[in-house]
Amino acid sequence: MTGMTKSEGGDRLGRELVDWSDLRTFYAVATAGSMNAAADQLGVTQSAISKRLGQLELRLGARLLDRSPAGIQLTEAGIEALDHVTTMMRASQSMENTLRGLETRTHGEVKVWSNDGVLSYWIAPNASAFLSENPGLRLSLLTDRYLPKSGPGYADVVISFEQPKVAELISFPLATIHYCVFSSRDYADTYGSPTGPLDVGGHRLLNHSLYCEQPGWREKTPQITALVEPTLMTDCSTALLHATASGAGISVMPSYAARLDPRLVALPIPPLASVRLWLSYNENARRVPRIRSVVEWMRDVFDRKKNPWFREEFITPNVFDKIPAGGWPDERIVASDRD
Repeated sequence: MTGMTKSEGGDRLGRELVDWSDLRTFYAVATAGSMNAAADQLGVTQSAISKRLGQLELRLGARLLDRSPAGIQLTEAGIEALDHVTTMMRASQSMENTLRGLETRTHGEVKVWSNDGVLSYWIAPNASAFLSENPGLRLSLLTDRYLPKSGPGYADVVISFEQPKVAELISFPLATIHYCVFSSRDYADTYGSPTGPLDVGGHRLLNHSLYCEQPGWREKTPQITALVEPTLMTDCSTALLHATASGAGISVMPSYAARLDPRLVALPIPPLASVRLWLSYNENARRVPRIRSVVEWMRDVFDRKKNPWFREEFITPNVFDKIPAGGWPDERIVASDRD
């Protein structure tokens, strides 16, 4: 069995390769028929064309063109070289077309991280139409709070209550979450409704153990729990919603919870906290179609015209049923109904 020796391999790797720009220049001259035409095509001067052709002929050790007042003629070596360079140009164009096609397709996986309530009650229920419109895309919806929210291999798009401070991340405010006091209709009929934060002592309080980690809640949680000890604690938004809707007690949940279960009623207490929700993704991903499509989908899902409960100003849940099909185009429409 024969093969290349280490010395021969090193010599071949160490040899100077033909400059691709010189080959492109030769191809332009050969196909255009003159150096002037090639210079116009490439946007360079005729002297630059002559220099590159000279470098190429010197590197190959063969004359490729005969120059005359009538134009240029390919030599025998030039004809052979043009055949090879044409194949190379076609391969280059094919590669560019293939890669450009990959960059314009919304195929592949996109990992989205958010907290369990936003993910379960707002993002996941809106996924059906988006996936139907993007059949080649796969979504991974993640909510593990013990894993980092960014970095290689984790989340491509992060929706969280903290604005990231990492320089390479693009971030913008997506929505504002207003936290209101809720009970079930049956609970309110049986035990009455508190009329203010100080009027909760006689009620069963259901609480989410992770609220204290959110901006806007860190200072208020100790004040609330000092008034009444929670009867039920959970780190699961789904458990909190179902316990409240079944009549277990009163709880604080996002105002849009009024849209999630007809058994829930928002109590006449101003929101206890309003927390901004941020979307972030790596700036290198802005040109990746599948990630761009998810970012635009998130903008639509949290659109504040169609979903006024995500606006900066608080809209009381008792007017949610009055939202017209196209959303509220003018904030003044509901001005009289605000708290």
